[in-house]
Amino acid sequence: MNEVIIASVFPTLWQLYTSINEQLCNFFINNIVKCRKRFTQMLLLYLIGTTPSETLNLGPVLQCNRKTMWMKKRSSEWWERIVLKHFSDCDWNENFRMSKSSFLWLCDQLRNRLLPCENYVKTREPVSVEKQVAITLYFLGSCAEYRVVANAFGVHKSTVWKCVHRVVNTINSVLMDSCVNMPNSVECDDISFQYEKTTHIPNLIGAIDGTHIPILPPADGYRDFVNRKGWPSMILQAVVDHSYRFRNINCKSPGSSHDAAVFQQSVLFKQQEQLIPKKCIDINGVNVPFMIMGDPAYPLLPWLLKGYTKSARLTPEEESFNVYLNAGRVSVEIAFGRLKARWRCLLKRLDIHYSFVPQIVSACCILHNIVESRKEAYVVQWEKAVMEAEVIFPQPRINTSREREHFSGHTIRDTIKNYLASNFPLRKTWYK
Repeated sequence: MNEVIIASVFPTLWQLYTSINEQLCNFFINNIVKCRKRFTQMLLLYLIGTTPSETLNLGPVLQCNRKTMWMKKRSSEWWERIVLKHFSDCDWNENFRMSKSSFLWLCDQLRNRLLPCENYVKTREPVSVEKQVAITLYFLGSCAEYRVVANAFGVHKSTVWKCVHRVVNTINSVLMDSCVNMPNSVECDDISFQYEKTTHIPNLIGAIDGTHIPILPPADGYRDFVNRKGWPSMILQAVVDHSYRFRNINCKSPGSSHDAAVFQQSVLFKQQEQLIPKKCIDINGVNVPFMIMGDPAYPLLPWLLKGYTKSARLTPEEESFNVYLNAGRVSVEIAFGRLKARWRCLLKRLDIHYSFVPQIVSACCILHNIVESRKEAYVVQWEKAVMEAEVIFPQPRINTSREREHFSGHTIRDTIKNYLASNFPLRKTWYK
């Protein structure tokens, strides 16, 4: 093809080609033909000006300037051959924090929103729904960087970023209402029955607490995100039931906020009339409604029960009440531990824009509820990473709420204290 072009355009060069060393001439010819747009324009002008229109054939010249597309070779062998064909449920649980059946169920729930658009350029196959979800779960369940996840799945790190953002937003929009919600009246009866077996306190439907998630704070307003332990964070406030499922979550406040302030800004506090079913039981002439357990950082309300905080001046009955209450409240601490042990991205500093942290956290809570409700295996060894992270990012201590406590809350708490003291053995704390 090169010879045809040169012979038709530069007869003198063609004579040189046929008269001198063929190998040397080939070198010059190839360099000329490989020239880019400027040489092609000069070539076209020469042909148009010197060649009769009836014999002009520009096909070879135009063909020599045809663009080519370069793509870096990437390998998807680990995902396509190892994971999909040879992984056991144990392997799936270790790498994606759920079994293959739960993974496929999740893909089906998100499929309509995640179907890739048709690739008209035909460079690479579009990323399938299963691969998008797998990339996201692998990222959330590990402390790996985008680059590491990209190499494992044979994609570019920008593709990992796009998959994580797209899948996380889809999980929140599609599954939030069905997976994270306050219990209805029937569910409250079952939850309170389970809590009463442990605490002997009736009408308990959950426990509330907060935990700090390490983040990369903005340069403007950095101090607002620094908590009392000196590291930047955002606060996740959650209500958890006896089965360690999240019933209500709030992750909007910076780390410097007090738990009571976070609570008062939450939807739970503002809409508790609609969120908590109205059902009371009579204890010694006092109506006791459905209640949520809290630590001393929260105000005492008719529907929020917390322990006595007079420290060394507690009576035996008050101390016993605190012990019974803490036996139920521990469920929220266990839930936070299991959440972070499964989705390890919450253990380290989230190197994403701080505005997207609430979406990541809420998606992890939804996925936590899915695997807990489907009875997926929980590996106790995962908790080692949680304990190691607590050394680097220690959780701030509890500060007692300074808010004015509700009079009805005092009445209900005292009634339950007397009920426990009259019907069950007095207990003491094992630590001081």
